[in-house]
Parts: sequence; structure tokens; C-alpha cells
Amino acid sequence: MRSIAIIGTGQGGLQLAFGLLSDGYEVTVYSDRTPEQIAAGRLPSSNGLFGRAVARERALDICFWDGEPPLIEQTDAKLTDPEGHLAVEFTGRFAQYGQSVDQRLKFSTWLEAFAGRGGKIVYGAVDLAGLDEIAAVNDLTIVAAGKGEIAKIFSVDQTRTPYQRPQRSIGMISLINTEHPAPDGVSYNIRPGIGEAFGIPMLTAAGPAVTWVMEALPGGPMDRWSQATTAEEMLELTKRTFADFFPWEMARYTEAHISDPNGWLCGAVPPLVREPIALLPSGRKVVGMADVLVLNDPCCGQGANNASTHAEVMHRLILDRGSQPFDETWMQATFDRFWDQAQHPTKFTNTMLAFNNPGSAPPEHAMELLTTATQVPEVAHRFVNAFNDPSDLENFFYDPELTTRYLAEARARHELRLRGRADLSSVGGKG
Repeated sequence: MRSIAIIGTGQGGLQLAFGLLSDGYEVTVYSDRTPEQIAAGRLPSSNGLFGRAVARERALDICFWDGEPPLIEQTDAKLTDPEGHLAVEFTGRFAQYGQSVDQRLKFSTWLEAFAGRGGKIVYGAVDLAGLDEIAAVNDLTIVAAGKGEIAKIFSVDQTRTPYQRPQRSIGMISLINTEHPAPDGVSYNIRPGIGEAFGIPMLTAAGPAVTWVMEALPGGPMDRWSQATTAEEMLELTKRTFADFFPWEMARYTEAHISDPNGWLCGAVPPLVREPIALLPSGRKVVGMADVLVLNDPCCGQGANNASTHAEVMHRLILDRGSQPFDETWMQATFDRFWDQAQHPTKFTNTMLAFNNPGSAPPEHAMELLTTATQVPEVAHRFVNAFNDPSDLENFFYDPELTTRYLAEARARHELRLRGRADLSSVGGKG
């Protein structure tokens, strides 16, 4: 039986651990916190998983809240003009529903379930010396702890890292006692020159919530999150932000309150891509995965979905490896296979950041597409479903010629549908 060590207990590491355990591998997970500490900790992420990622969890029998409301069934998108007036507004439905479960609830439950299925867990922080010791006694050691210091042993790939610093100042808060419409979904707001705000329906230990991720241009008028030192201050800042920049969101949150004293977070994410292999002092090598290697700004909600994808790729390639050594060539190949998919959400995220960065503006063809989405449901649905599969954007979003061709075809189909309905109405009227 081959032994595999996974450092970190996030989406990618734990999903991979469950998969390998079910295939008979000896899997040891290293966690710096117990389930009780995770459950009582600070809200770590918005954790919106789209349909493909939910399906992976379902296949591993770890989708413990499958179908429980609130679900992510659509996205309501709004884009203002520079003065703050709504200029674009549309709703797109997902072909497969997504779901967000508070990671404190999810990962604490997953750890207990992993132990219950026979997996081994070692609690305590892992430093560089400890990592070397772990690598010495395992066939493969995977670093999946993207938020820890240990991730920094992987060098930044400057050729794939367009930004040298965080592009947004981020405030996040989980709100309960809010209205959950049916169907429920993401509220996605873009305010040029100010920032973005998106609310994601989330299941928390306190019940159904909406977790808001508010992304301010650094130094701009919405960059106020450093003022929050308590949960109540963060709640007040959030409501003031709605009033100042996104007033159409206010009514839903008049009576809202925070899910728990730790249901908020402020910070920044430096978008980056790292090299997949790290050399330890002993000369041993370890491989990274998920946020350790590809860290995107959360503006398109791709972080947990990327981690889910990487876990699936790593799982498959470990199985394919059989009894052969997990050498440097294999380690590099795992990342290359992952990057074949991860390049698309990374490009999508960086493109959407550029929409609202100082000195840049949305390309005309992209704005035409978003404007057309207000009139042609097919376009709205296709753009929204690209959050689940960003690779499709290559076919209709980035290239002006492809966009123009697609929009002409979509408008023509829309006109045919409208004429068909008119003809049916006419026939019905005669009857």
C-alpha cells in the first residue's frame, strides 16, 4: 500500500484525501487545527462551488449537504455607469445548481468523517523541518496549505503572474435573517472606479445566510475595511457600503445580522501562480496543489472550484502512476495537466479585474455582450454558466470577432423564438 501525506485541510487537500482513501491508499492528513478549532474559527472564504465541483463531491460521497437550501441556481448581474446608475442588469440561470457551505462547518465535518472512514490525521503545525521528516517516510508528500507560511517554499512563476500586489482590498461578512428568493443565487455587482460586491447564498451553522465579498479598489472610496475591529463594526460598514454604492441591495438586509462573532474577515489576495515543485533541505521534493500554486482574486469565485479541479486531476494521475515513483517529471506533469484547466479561470479572473482597474475599461465587444445579455436570455445564461466552465469564454468572450459572430447568431435565434411564440399565440387566438 502506497503512503501519501497531505499537508492542509482545505477543499483540495481533503477532497483528494477522501478519494485516495477510497482507492486503498494509506493517507495521512496534517492539520494545524482540530475540527473544534476550525468550527470556532474566523470565516475563511465565500466558498461558492459551481455544478462541476459539487458533482465531484457527490461522486466521493462527501456532499453531505447536497440539495439543502440555499442553493446557487442563478446569478443576478448589475453593472453601473461611472456615476452609479444601473447600466446593465440581467439574470442567468445555471444548468447545474451550485452550493456554498461555510468552510468552518464543512471542513470540521469532513475531518471527522475522514477519520471515521479510517483516514489518519495528525494535528499540529508543520514547519520546514517537519515537512522534510514527513517526506522521508512517505511515497508522496503534497502541500495543500495555501494560506500558511509553508506555501512560500514554492517559487513564484513570474511568467504567469501579471500582478505584483493585491488588486483589491476585501471585506467579507456572512449575514443571516435575510430574504432568500426562489430561485436563489449570486448577486454580482460592478461599480466602475469603486469596486465589486457579490453576495453568495451560504449554508452556515447558524442556518441559511448570504456571504458578501466586497472588493474595493485600493485607496478608493470603498476601501474602508481596515476600520473594522469587531463584528458589529463590520456589519455597520457593510450596510453603509450598500447605502453608498449598491443601494438596490439595501432592502434585503434591513434586519440582517452577522451569523456569529467570527463570521467576517478583512484582507487582500495577491493573485499569483507558483512553480509546482519545492526542494527541501535534504534534497527531497514535494509537490504543491490548489491555492498553493494558483491563487486568484475571489472576484469570480474560482478558488474552491480550482482546488476541486486540482484534486480530481491529482487523484487520477496518482492512480495512473501505479507503483512507479512520484518523481520530479511526474510532479511537473500533475501541474501541467491542472494548468490546462486552471488557465481558464485565471484568465477569466484577471480579465474581470482589468474591467475595473484604474486606467483600463471593458473592451467594447465585451460590453456589447453584457448589454445583449439584458435582452437575449441565451447570452445571459451562457455568460453565467462560464463561472462553472470558464474554458467556454474562449469561444465567445475574449476575441472581438468571435463575440460579434456569436451575438449575431444568438440574436437571430432569439428573434426566431419570439416569432414562434407570436405565431403560436395567433393560432391560439383563432381557436
